[in-house]
Amino acid sequence: MDGFLTAAQWIIPIAMVPVAAHGHSPVGALAWLLFIFFKPWAGLILYFLFGTNLVMRRLTKSYCQRLREVRSFSDLAIMEPHVFGLSSEQTEHRLAKMTERLACMPILQGNEVEFIDNGFAVIDRMIADIGKARDHVHLLFYIFNDDSVGRRVAEALAGAAARGVPCRVVVDAFGSRSLNSSLGEWMVKRGIDFQTLMSINPFRRHLTRLDLRNHRKLAVIDGTIAYTGSMNIETKDYDQGRAEAWHDLMARVTGPVVMQLQLVFGEDWYLATDKLLEGPGIYPVLERGGTVPMQAVPTGPMDPTTVLRDLLIAAVSGARERIIITSPYFIPDESLRVALHLASLRGVSVELVIPFNADHPVVGAVARAHFECLIDGGVNIYFHRGVLHAKTMSVDDEVSLVTTANFDRRSLFLHSELSLFLYGREVTARLRDLQSKYIAHSDKVDPARWKRRSVIRRSRDEILKLLSPVL
Repeated sequence: MDGFLTAAQWIIPIAMVPVAAHGHSPVGALAWLLFIFFKPWAGLILYFLFGTNLVMRRLTKSYCQRLREVRSFSDLAIMEPHVFGLSSEQTEHRLAKMTERLACMPILQGNEVEFIDNGFAVIDRMIADIGKARDHVHLLFYIFNDDSVGRRVAEALAGAAARGVPCRVVVDAFGSRSLNSSLGEWMVKRGIDFQTLMSINPFRRHLTRLDLRNHRKLAVIDGTIAYTGSMNIETKDYDQGRAEAWHDLMARVTGPVVMQLQLVFGEDWYLATDKLLEGPGIYPVLERGGTVPMQAVPTGPMDPTTVLRDLLIAAVSGARERIIITSPYFIPDESLRVALHLASLRGVSVELVIPFNADHPVVGAVARAHFECLIDGGVNIYFHRGVLHAKTMSVDDEVSLVTTANFDRRSLFLHSELSLFLYGREVTARLRDLQSKYIAHSDKVDPARWKRRSVIRRSRDEILKLLSPVL
């Protein structure tokens, strides 16, 4: 027995070399192999729980088939009258063309958007819209907690269901695990169709890796109003009078782009239930009520390419004057970091705003480990005094991004995310006003002082950067 264990210490690392190399970047494969070399048995188990693509290949085949069925069923021709012409060669139009090709969602005109950065106001508006619903209410959230905010939303759904309005709720099985035996059952008893997605139960059919989550946040009401952005359904310290509070940003949108957001919900609903969303009210014909061209961009591990990362690089590469990014943490891969560095060399002002105290301390520490190379690349970094959870980007005066994704490897490559690309000076100026407020409540990192930090801290940062490929 001892001989077998000794042999396994060598056999496992050698055998895992081709396995880890397949389907991972060289850096990611080396990170896994380094861990497996030092801890063969633990590394082997963790790799098959968090690193293997075996489960994903099965899920991807199923998921892609489901997407084809949903999109063939949905009459997407109703989008055609709203498709925005792209004859101009301006940066934003080139980006929109690329987005159409990668995400298969055309840019649609005639939309309106309201940015809401007060968490309490978001819940109040959403509940008010649910109270007026006549055809359906659809919620898709990574976290839907059994707390005061979660119960308020659940009660609003129950009220709509009592009026005969179909209410469908999809949550991530891990992020909303507290609902499985509490508020979830309460909603089911009151006629709300409650489903979990990305199950972590090994006896469920659609088992997925624990680290592959549906991180989307989306509400669609009557097919005419939608909410998306950084906010989950949970209680946080949203005291807007204090810079140190929790800061989220949601976009409340109306207009033709709601059809695309409804399609995103329909795809995840089909994945969770094997049921297509049917009925004349699901995709109502929407009139142009605003002036903002938009695109919804759903992304996830099932994508054939790294769609969101590629679009971020394209946006950064087209910048001429200024880029502002806000995110809970920022762990770029090498290609995105280089794109920001090259933008800075072109004379573009690149500003990154992240919280001083991240909601996940380890991930926040790994993000800080990248600061020196970002600073050397010309990026201006700001520490927000609160928990900045808003995930946004603005490029020059023309392109805005509001997303559920963090600017890290998990969101860019592993999680199912949802982004809104918005085009035009007026809407970008409104987002810039909010970003400027975040900067005003932040402290700029002094490059010289940062580089003078102790040898112990510098060594810690270099070690932590090794975790980047697996975070």
